[in-house]
Amino acid sequence: MDGKKRVRLSGAEYRKRAKEKDDKQKDTIKKTRKLDDFFGKPSTDIKDPTIEPTLDVHSSSGAPSTDDSAVSSSENTLVDVASISKKQAEDVPLVPGVGVQPSPPDKELYEISDDPAKWTIDEFTRDHICKNGANQNIQNDFPNSERIYKDKVRQLSRHLFERQLLNGEKVPRKWLIYSKSTGCVYCGPCLLFNGGESQFDKKEGFNDWKNSYHRVSSHENSPNHKLSVLQMKERSNVLGRIDHALTMQLDEEINYWKNILKRVVACVKALASRGLPFRGHDEKFGSIHNGNYLMSLELIAEFDPFLAKHITRYGNPGSGFTSYLSSTTCEEFIRLMGNKVLKTIIMEILTAKYFSLIIDSTPDISHVDQLTYVIRYVLPNGSPVERFLKFIPNTGHKSQQMTDAVTSTLIELGIDISNCRGQSYDNAANMSGIYNGLQTKIKEISPLADYVPCSAHSLNLVGECAAESSQEACSFFSLLQELYNFFAASTQRWELLQTHFTVKSLSTTRWSARADACKSLRESWNEIHKALVTIENDTKQKRTVICEARGIRLKLERFETALMAVFWGCLLDRINATSKKLQSVEIDITIVIELYDTLIHFVGETRENFDEFENKAIKLSFVQEYEKDFRRNRKRKLLPDETNTVRNLETDLEDLLLSSEINVAA
Repeated sequence: MDGKKRVRLSGAEYRKRAKEKDDKQKDTIKKTRKLDDFFGKPSTDIKDPTIEPTLDVHSSSGAPSTDDSAVSSSENTLVDVASISKKQAEDVPLVPGVGVQPSPPDKELYEISDDPAKWTIDEFTRDHICKNGANQNIQNDFPNSERIYKDKVRQLSRHLFERQLLNGEKVPRKWLIYSKSTGCVYCGPCLLFNGGESQFDKKEGFNDWKNSYHRVSSHENSPNHKLSVLQMKERSNVLGRIDHALTMQLDEEINYWKNILKRVVACVKALASRGLPFRGHDEKFGSIHNGNYLMSLELIAEFDPFLAKHITRYGNPGSGFTSYLSSTTCEEFIRLMGNKVLKTIIMEILTAKYFSLIIDSTPDISHVDQLTYVIRYVLPNGSPVERFLKFIPNTGHKSQQMTDAVTSTLIELGIDISNCRGQSYDNAANMSGIYNGLQTKIKEISPLADYVPCSAHSLNLVGECAAESSQEACSFFSLLQELYNFFAASTQRWELLQTHFTVKSLSTTRWSARADACKSLRESWNEIHKALVTIENDTKQKRTVICEARGIRLKLERFETALMAVFWGCLLDRINATSKKLQSVEIDITIVIELYDTLIHFVGETRENFDEFENKAIKLSFVQEYEKDFRRNRKRKLLPDETNTVRNLETDLEDLLLSSEINVAA
């Protein structure tokens, strides 16, 4: 400002400058070629009415006139249509996709006014406007648009014909047309195709200038307006417009965003199909914490210049800008893909008609109890499939609550529960109870829904009960977990063990984990023992670590431990193989019975191989005797009222129990 005060112009000076600006603009318009100059006039010497007039459409310039002088006496600023005889109109073929004649046969001269209030809405008018466009009449000062309000007199502003985008760019509103006769504005596409749904496409037009910006923006984003614009565009493509370049530009813009969305969909589908997380700590391109989704787009952009250019232009625009790269787009595509997959599964179920239910409850990582909903059915080619439908959170553990959740979900998906022919749950009382369990309540609704307990779960319960029946077996599995915890607690100990072998952790539900842990101990028995001895003799270790290593080593050196490792290693391998087979989708109940029979037969044969297990344990262990054979029996101090006979009976009973445990384990 340099300390100078801004001088405000007077009203007369404002009007003077505005007049100079208008005169300059009119002078420029007069020097511009008129639209009529690009079309040849029909010759008056032609006597044969069947000869069509020649149009000169090969001119190099094509700027339409916006001067009032270019408006003809009939107020037609569009292309003048030459006289066409009735015979010509009858010979004109139908326009593909429109199904109407481009000009009515009963009108030799048909002129389209540039005033939308005077349009006669028929097929010819629609074709003409779609092909040649319409004059917006924004070259004057809108003198007839004045409207008296309580506070002031308002009139149409030229700024209403422009739309400002969020990025600051201004684009013209080509659809908005001013009527010089009524002083109102109209929506050209809606006036032609919508038929009076709003003020913009009614004969009286729109002239509420006080709320004009809000009303115009609201109409512009309405579904009816968008549908009318699309109809006008499709009709224009069929007829062939003069502004074909603008149509091509619009198509290029559509294809541009389609190509972007194809790449986005590919990334979303790849990540979702593998259950990988999408979002990171931030959503910025170039950040190392932006998650798998943006990382995938950056990886593709390294080999795709098109996507790289788009990311450079729209990568980190912030909120309010369209880029189709944000997490909102991801969530929408995931929802659409999920709905599509669910609809496909439902169609397969309805085609198969009969199905079975598989229900189980488990907490997720956030400790929210979820009911897992799975349906099993047979495809038309005869292949059985199991499809996960959804998680139902917080349904409760009572049988009636789960029954309501199961039935309401089937009703929501449009599946008839009367077509249910099977149920399979775990052995919990609320699921499998014969009086008040879930399977009983489902059978009351659908009597043909036979209940079959989960075979893999039943086998797991049998193995767990068999292991807990023996004290030596419980001590052995505790030793396996103690080994894993000891070596996993320190990176130094784990590194020492890695040079030899790796121990495995146990699992309370999967016997495959116990089989792997038992196998790793049996195959690396000597190496693990050497690692324990090394830690025990290391004077740099803490005394607690040395004592812990010594305790584990002493347990490992027992003959009973070696016998348990050999015996349970053989038995768990077979149980693990059977459990995996029972969990396969293709299995049927006949094969399940056969697997049960073979497993029972194998356990029966194992009872006769105790000597073989002992011989293997002798080779594996560092001792060849049971602990009870060389360990001194502990004698309890006699109380005053007891005799030696009572103590001898207790000792004999302990020996009997110990021998029975060994036989049971075998």
